[in-house]
Amino acid sequence: MSKLKAPNPVGPYSMFRELQSGGWITSGQIPINPETGKLNNDSIEEEVLQVFDNLEAVLSVNGKSFNDVKKFLVFLTDLSITPLVNSEIEKRLKEPYPARSTIQVVGLPMGARVEIECLG
Repeated sequence: MSKLKAPNPVGPYSMFRELQSGGWITSGQIPINPETGKLNNDSIEEEVLQVFDNLEAVLSVNGKSFNDVKKFLVFLTDLSITPLVNSEIEKRLKEPYPARSTIQVVGLPMGARVEIECLG
């Protein structure tokens, strides 16, 4: 089980939900440091790492891991961040990799540049 702590939600939503179909979904994770509740945005690399740490923590608390992820939904304020996301996926997961959609957006909560959610 992960030793990482999941951040608290910043609004009225669940971090993880089981679906009637037997699958599950996480809420999108932004780079909130769970210890401070503040955005970890000193660098884009730190943002990407924090998002994946947050996802790992949410999954772990619910008895899941990245091995259970079937699809990532990735929201970026700049698609040039994609190689950093790819690199982190390659470090934390094994082939066959989950399906993925990557979407460039104008803005994300709290000024984050990265938000990722998972489906399993």
